[in-house]
Amino acid sequence: MFPRGRLWLLYGGLAVWALVVWLRLAQVQLIDHADWAQLASEQQEKTVEIQQPRGEILTRDGRVLAGSLERVRIGANPRRIPRSAWPSLARELAPLVGLSETEILARFRAASNFLYVARDLDPSVAAAIKRLGHDHLWIEPTERRVYPHGPLAGATIGFVNGEGAGQAGLEAQFESTLRGAPGTFRLVRDGSRKGTQVELRPERPGRPGLTLRLALDSRVQVILEQELDRTIGEIGARGATAVAMDPWTGQVLGLASLPSYDPGRPGEVSGEVRRNRAIEDALEPGSTFKPFIFAAALAHGVLRPHELVDCSGGGVQVAGFLIRDHASYGLLSATQALAVSSNSGAIRIAHRLSPALLDASIRSLGFGSATGIELPAEARGIYRSPERWSAMSRAGLAIGQEISASALQIARGYAALANGGVLVRPSLVLETLDPRDRNVITPYRQSPGTRALPPEVARQVAAMLGAVVDEGTGKAARVEGYRAAGKTGTAQKAGVGGYTAGLHAAWFAGFLPRENPKLVVVVCVDQPERTYWAADVAAPTFGRIVTRLVTALGLPPVTGVRT
Repeated sequence: MFPRGRLWLLYGGLAVWALVVWLRLAQVQLIDHADWAQLASEQQEKTVEIQQPRGEILTRDGRVLAGSLERVRIGANPRRIPRSAWPSLARELAPLVGLSETEILARFRAASNFLYVARDLDPSVAAAIKRLGHDHLWIEPTERRVYPHGPLAGATIGFVNGEGAGQAGLEAQFESTLRGAPGTFRLVRDGSRKGTQVELRPERPGRPGLTLRLALDSRVQVILEQELDRTIGEIGARGATAVAMDPWTGQVLGLASLPSYDPGRPGEVSGEVRRNRAIEDALEPGSTFKPFIFAAALAHGVLRPHELVDCSGGGVQVAGFLIRDHASYGLLSATQALAVSSNSGAIRIAHRLSPALLDASIRSLGFGSATGIELPAEARGIYRSPERWSAMSRAGLAIGQEISASALQIARGYAALANGGVLVRPSLVLETLDPRDRNVITPYRQSPGTRALPPEVARQVAAMLGAVVDEGTGKAARVEGYRAAGKTGTAQKAGVGGYTAGLHAAWFAGFLPRENPKLVVVVCVDQPERTYWAADVAAPTFGRIVTRLVTALGLPPVTGVRT
């Protein structure tokens, strides 16, 4: 037997141990309960986010340019699956996910942890996967971005990457609007910390992306792209672009950039093809810039519409250089000088303006600054301040040199000539809509324009541009039953150290009807091959486009007007 003293010592030790256990238990259950519950939750549960459907992109007339299909992807953690079970699992999965057993096993062997076995699967596969009874397989809802009209407006719409994030065009510009907010779910796991699809518990609902309704009209866009494609096929060219705009609101009805691409397969084309030429390519505008020089001179009182201008000599000497004209025209009215696109006449008019006045007029028409359209990567164009001008600069500007602009910038300038002198902000997006009921979330709000020209001056230049189409270089742009106004422009392309021989851009910018314009259209053909004169390339393209647009948009003809 133990001595009584040692026995009491043993009893005392056991009592102390029991007291410590009881106190620790009390601490865990009462004092530290929240901390231990949190730890248990972290071990048994995991918060996951599931992206909600991406918003659609619609034309103003309701065509879906970008939408989403419901899909699922299948995930697994091979390291938590017995290796001996891999072959049978691969055999069961193969016919469901469209992969071979060999491919699935190779993915298992290459994975160090969790992997997606297959992506972009039809949602019906989820039920079949669940029927297999493998708790360690993970089924996640996802989506695939689709573009039902293929390359139509491809450069404007843009595309998404493999994770569904916008990478270009409207998809990138409105990423947060289209993407919405992911839903939060709690994934409950078993003692082996493996989760299953049936153990997802909703914690916070997500929000699907909003729908964008555009100012683009699908009929206008189709016509622009078809006619540009025809021109490239007949003439040959590096590319072409066209803009159609409402001159009063700035709403862009069509924005074409060719060659185009299918946003659903962006990796099949180069970055050059994915460029949106209408806003990213800034080229010298050539003689399409002359109307702005005439407008500046009229606005500052140094020119009158019917004043005679010296267009003789076959050109004009500036700072020791001869700038040639198309012919020796003699004395012409300002209207006639613009109609025949006289270089010497435009240069002499530009020299009536001081550099400060000419600069102020050019900037008031938006050149040298981005238009602010809702697209990424818009070019500002190149335009230098008068402090950097040379003795040749006013002459160069008069004929559309020493400045570069995008087709959209030219369209905005011509809209000011068409609407009475107000510079509007081009806009592609009309409104955002709730994807469930199509109720308007963000209504369209027209940006206030700024006065760029006196109304009378805008009307005078518009009349001059009418003479260009009626009797000048723009005859090929005439439209049966309508009075159009516009200007041709044939520009050499600048390269390193000067102009590149044989490379040109052919422009036509105009609007109609002349008296109350409803539509501005700008065409630019980049590096035309068979012939490069704008009168033979861009003007006929403008004429074909507008002939179709007036019918598509229901613009009534003017009685008694014929081509």
